[in-house]
Amino acid sequence: MPANPRIPNPQEGPLQEFAYDLRELGEGKASVAWIAGHEETTVSRAALYAALSGERLPKRGTVSTLLRWWAGDPTLEESGVDERYLDPIWVWIDRLPWDHEKRSFAEAWRTRYQRLARDVLAERELTPPAERVAIAVPVEQQRFIEELKGLIERTGLKDDLWLLMGSFSYAVERYLEGTTIPTEETCWRLSHNLAQFIPGADLLNVRNRLVRSAEVARAARVRDRRLAREGRVGRET
Repeated sequence: MPANPRIPNPQEGPLQEFAYDLRELGEGKASVAWIAGHEETTVSRAALYAALSGERLPKRGTVSTLLRWWAGDPTLEESGVDERYLDPIWVWIDRLPWDHEKRSFAEAWRTRYQRLARDVLAERELTPPAERVAIAVPVEQQRFIEELKGLIERTGLKDDLWLLMGSFSYAVERYLEGTTIPTEETCWRLSHNLAQFIPGADLLNVRNRLVRSAEVARAARVRDRRLAREGRVGRET
């Protein structure tokens, strides 16, 4: 944990309670730093720690990453599972033996998170939206754009984006313009399209690079919007 971390207070609401219990679940198990450094992890260390703060609703992929090591057991996961129609975020649960207690335990935690997310999102709909502000493209998002551009160039199809991405190319153009940032699930699709055209590319490595870079870029936009609302950074004209 970071130095002097703030321990969530379970009495302060569902988010705090979930984060507190999640921290308790991880006691004596794989550390956040170790999980973040694992080759299969696509979530940043900062995001993993943030999920344990209780300050905001963590993403599915972030919670799933922690639960895989704390509620599940990767050593029990079985190969040969047909994953084509399974949610890639939670697919590790389907790899656990169907009659093993770890599987039911992991499913219970997934259900708890899904209920929390449903309640938090429903509450947001009743909350007045924050003031809309215009910001410049953050440096972190510019790095993501360069990362994506570099991968596209390695395919040799940068001038034929349609051949590389098909109808998805319109969304990719918006990512390159800095208009939007792809979600974690979308990064999976981007990685698959890119890796198959990059000689010797490792799909997992490509995916990890994009997911982490997009995550940092997204956090930077949230930061800059907050600063703009507080009048601490200049707004676009």
